[in-house]
Amino acid sequence: MDPLAIVANSLGGLAALYFGARWLVGAASDVARRLGVSPLLIGLTVVAVGTSLPELFVGVAASIGGHAGVSLGNVIGANALNIGLILGVAALIRPIVVSLRVLQWDLPVMFAATALLAWFSADGEVTRGEAVILLAAMLAYLGLNIAAGRRERKASALAGALEVPHAASLAGDLARGAVGAAALAIGARLLIDGALGLAAALGLAEGLVGMTLVAVGTTLPELVTTLVAAARRQGDLAFGNIVGSNINNALTVVGAAAAVAPLAAGDVARAPMYALLALTLLAAPVMWRGFVINRWEGGLLVCGYAAFLWVGLGG
Repeated sequence: MDPLAIVANSLGGLAALYFGARWLVGAASDVARRLGVSPLLIGLTVVAVGTSLPELFVGVAASIGGHAGVSLGNVIGANALNIGLILGVAALIRPIVVSLRVLQWDLPVMFAATALLAWFSADGEVTRGEAVILLAAMLAYLGLNIAAGRRERKASALAGALEVPHAASLAGDLARGAVGAAALAIGARLLIDGALGLAAALGLAEGLVGMTLVAVGTTLPELVTTLVAAARRQGDLAFGNIVGSNINNALTVVGAAAAVAPLAAGDVARAPMYALLALTLLAAPVMWRGFVINRWEGGLLVCGYAAFLWVGLGG
């Protein structure tokens, strides 16, 4: 592929992914707020799933194209970026208060999802049967959160805080979400083409490209959402977005991609997966300590991501 075409596809794909996720997440969040859902639950579900859409579109498109290394490498790299770099930098900007509800429920789910992915990929392939298990686990997690959202909505209605959207406003949100989804699909295709062209030009393994360059591109929505939320002192939204995105990446993205075609780990070695698991475990004492991620702990998470990269790049 021509170098100019590689650059054009990559930049065009990144722009489409960024704006597509921004429009879709904004529309979904507006609807959720009108329905009386809390910022934490919005972060764990609506925003987390929305900001993970670039990973989903890229993962499925890469799987359809026979590039399993890009699919799996993208999820491993994106989840490490979320925990280590994005959450760490957000804490450096402003210490993040961690909700007890997340520590008791969502954080263990994130650990379990990461461990399940490590287990399934340890033999070098994520099969369609394992994909069904991953997707079923995600549906169960979403179902429990939806039930919690209904309880919150009922409580909001009783308190007189429930805001019902007007039909025109709701229609506008849906239209904005549809445009965002279309932009994500186009952006995913362009980014994959650019990444594969770069891998071929530089002689790099597809898995390595997926774990680094593609992961950086697909985590732009998480980066923007988390940093803005942290700067605005919306710690629940920032933290919920990261935890929810990692759960969604491990379960939905890998599950959907493997359902299309079994994901052979290929050039994505076991070491990066185990490094991600270690980085996820590192987050536990950081988050539990005082229910806040302060600046030095944010720095520790950034160092953890640097260690992940060192392992992922072969030491």
